Amino acid sequence: MMEKLNCILVPSDFSEAALHALRYAGELARDLNARLILLYADPFVPPVDFSATVGGWDEESFEYQKVCAEEQLHVDAKANLDPAVSYDVVVRVAMPLAGILDQARESSAGLIVMGTHGRSGFRRLIIGSVTEAVMRHAEVPVIAVPPRGAVKPSIKTVVCPVVYKAQCRDALTFAAEIAPPDARFIIISANPDEETEREDYLAALHAWIPEAIAARCDVRTFGDEHADPIGGFAKTTHADLIVAAEPATRTAADVLRGTFAARLLQHSECPVLTVNAPAAKVAARHARQEAPAMAHQ
Repeated sequence: MMEKLNCILVPSDFSEAALHALRYAGELARDLNARLILLYADPFVPPVDFSATVGGWDEESFEYQKVCAEEQLHVDAKANLDPAVSYDVVVRVAMPLAGILDQARESSAGLIVMGTHGRSGFRRLIIGSVTEAVMRHAEVPVIAVPPRGAVKPSIKTVVCPVVYKAQCRDALTFAAEIAPPDARFIIISANPDEETEREDYLAALHAWIPEAIAARCDVRTFGDEHADPIGGFAKTTHADLIVAAEPATRTAADVLRGTFAARLLQHSECPVLTVNAPAAKVAARHARQEAPAMAHQ
């Protein structure tokens, strides 16, 4: 899915959840010898009561806010990253989602790592989640880091519930690139409705697994594909990463409850790697472009 992961984008809102994700991204960047870009995106609109403040809201106030944001990114980086990890800081005047997507494209980031506040239900619906929106729209893989659990220095166990097979396969391939060679992969899927279909189904599932990780895969089946038991299973297997996928379209239930990957985040204690339909298409296009070059080598 990728030649080499050189650049990881880490958006921040200066919260503890964002710092937790920054620490995780720093460990990953150190292992992969990748560079980080710390991003803060904000439209920097004036406060609601700006007309009542002394001096109002002028260009000087605007520039001051930008400078403060840039300084805070440097402070957070120095406090949370290994000195060996290289990084740049960027402040964009934009709404968070647009700023993150534009920065990812402009910097040719191969991965986005973001924190999540772990909201669920009605609170999640009303407040919204920039992380969930990035998971749906980014053209590169996204690792969402929940606020629970310790940051682990390496990826040893990867759990992948097979939902939306095309994107899951791309996500698995990407996970194999960032995980060490001895990492193990556990593929889980819902049982077929008919017992007679089980043998054929398992054979097809084994054939679906990317060749690069087939020898390190353990296939298991469950009675359903609900996010809650999968998050619990990941915990019992001491998973370091859950691989999920974002659908091309969202149902009404997805809007109300969050997509399968978003619900995983509500129950998981480890990071969740997602690949959506746009990212899968980009990966497929790159693979087609690379194929002729490989044939002539």
